[in-house]
Amino acid sequence: MTRQTRTVGYIIVSMSSRRWFPFLLLFLAGCQAPPQSSTPPRAVSTAKVFPRDDLGRKIALKSAAKRVIVIGPGAVETVFALGAGKQIVGRDSFADFPPAAKKIAIAGDFKGPSVEKSIALRPDLVIVQGETWDKARVDKWQGQIGVPVAALTPTNLAGVSRNFEQMSAWLGSDPKRAQTLAASLQIAPVSPKKSAFIEIGRSPLWSAGSGTLVDDVLRAGGFSNVAASVKGYQPFGLESLLVRQPAVYVVTSDKKSADVVRELRVSPALSKLQSVREGRVLVIKSDFLLRPGPRLKQGVEMLRKAQSGF
Repeated sequence: MTRQTRTVGYIIVSMSSRRWFPFLLLFLAGCQAPPQSSTPPRAVSTAKVFPRDDLGRKIALKSAAKRVIVIGPGAVETVFALGAGKQIVGRDSFADFPPAAKKIAIAGDFKGPSVEKSIALRPDLVIVQGETWDKARVDKWQGQIGVPVAALTPTNLAGVSRNFEQMSAWLGSDPKRAQTLAASLQIAPVSPKKSAFIEIGRSPLWSAGSGTLVDDVLRAGGFSNVAASVKGYQPFGLESLLVRQPAVYVVTSDKKSADVVRELRVSPALSKLQSVREGRVLVIKSDFLLRPGPRLKQGVEMLRKAQSGF
């Protein structure tokens, strides 16, 4: 499995957009006084109530987490952007941005956290980010590791914005930073001008269908998604692609554009696409399209800028 394909594990399943209030005051329980005697008032009981995760699960923290394991490159990037990078004691093996993230101990991969490594790192909280995490699996990890495990499963830009504020509350970081990050992804919609196919894997050919974060990013960039007829991240038939003939072929890759175009043009199947033959190929680093973090804004801007170039 290539690095490009593995990245899909983090992007490969939302709650309505809302602002979270990290602290709520609990009511004072009444106490009945015995006859002819006075009872001193009981102290007001306060407790911190943290945002639920994207699966609707309560995150039972006594206070903001000081030691956190973060599984998901986009989530790791977000924690650093929130100014809480020093609180990360463990990360996934693909988290490489910002560069400081690579100095953090590896505690899992695209399959999830390593239970043994997580226990050894003594976290207060484990955060896992990916569109397909399910409650049963996350509950199992929580039971095995022995600390709250919070699941983030954003399938659109609004979900990523919400994640910024959830993580900020869990980590006790400056809420203004989270609000600024969230506002950066509140992108005004535009009418699609051209159709596009986004390749996130080539052998076999994989793309992002409807109901995915990548589909939402593509549409925010002003493109209609020719793979929207399928749901989720799935292999996409070459025959269907040749029938649809997207105006632009988008590739998520760290390679140079010229090298990618050369590869596509020697492909017996993909070279039949008019967009490939005419050089209407857009190559964007996968970080800007596949990672649910702050740099998605740049990905959308790249897509919009490309509109005038094809």
